[in-house]
Order: sequence, then structure tokens, then C-alpha cells
Amino acid sequence: MLDSDYNAKLGDFGLARTIQKRDETHHSTKEIAGTPGYMAPETFLIGRATVETDVYAFGVLVLEVVCGKRPGNVYAQDDYKNSIVYWVWDLYGKGKVVGGVDARLKKEEIKEEEVECVLVLGLACCHPNPHKRPSMRTVLQVLNGEASPPQVPKERPAFMWPAMPPSFKEGEDSSLIQGTLTPFTEITGR
Repeated sequence: MLDSDYNAKLGDFGLARTIQKRDETHHSTKEIAGTPGYMAPETFLIGRATVETDVYAFGVLVLEVVCGKRPGNVYAQDDYKNSIVYWVWDLYGKGKVVGGVDARLKKEEIKEEEVECVLVLGLACCHPNPHKRPSMRTVLQVLNGEASPPQVPKERPAFMWPAMPPSFKEGEDSSLIQGTLTPFTEITGR
């Protein structure tokens, strides 16, 4: 989380209060803990944090810092309705991603190509398919100028679950990979 001066802060998401009430040193819960807006879409289906969900949250943080907007605030004046990820992806698709930069930043002090690189990196981290998100090693290489940001489609892909692994290619004989993904079916009685 960030405070009003963009200093990183750690939050407990209410878990510490649960432990204090019971006079325990640790606590296990089946509840999903996290802050809406930073949580990857698959978190609600798998019910736990993974390396990929952390990359997603980092991507949201990157977008938040560069754009100066919280992940879920409403800014009707610039069509930012619900999600910073959707808003920045829309700008990117229109070829106006640099228009998402925080107005408080001095335009003469920023380099558009660097800002675009960081925003595209943020979008790559927020890819709906967790298999297509970059590793944090790649993120660091991009931020250090040692690599280009991963390519992202101009239009935000739809979230699908289970996510297609990177080895899946459209047009290939899908019978070869049939059965590698297990669909979830819940059977309940009346």
C-alpha cells in the first residue's frame, strides 16, 4: 500500500486483530485476504496467494504510482470508472498510454518512452492469464533498462479459468493437450 506521499506501507488486512483477540501467535484462515484492486482475478478461484498473484499486485502498484490514482477510485472526468488496469489498458489500446501519467508530474522532467515502458510493464504484470505475466526477474531487468517490456495486446484479454498454459497454441491439434486442464465441477444434492 502507499500513503499520500507514495511511501510503501505494509498492511495486515485485519489478520493481526484476529490473532490478538485469541491470544495466539499465528492464525490459519480459509478466507481470502487482500485489498480489492490489487488482487489478481484468479485469487478468488484458487483462494490463495501465488508468485503470479504477487506479480499482478506489483503491476497494479506500478500503475498506481505512475498514474497517481488508486486502483478502484472513480474519476468520471477522465473515464476512469472502476479499475486502473482497465483504464490504462484502454488508453494503451488507443495509443494514448502516456496520457495516463499523473498530472502532478512535471512533463518536462519525464521521458515519454520511459513512462510508456513502465506503464506497459505494469499492464504485462496485470495480464489476466497468470502464465503470461513476467517474472520479477524480468520486471527488474526492464526497470534497470536491461530488457524491453513484454509485449501486451492492445485490447485487454478476457479472464478465463483455468488459464491456458504458455505451451498451448491456437491452431495446433488440441487433442494432444486435451485433458491437461481439469475443469472444476461441483455436484451437490438437493
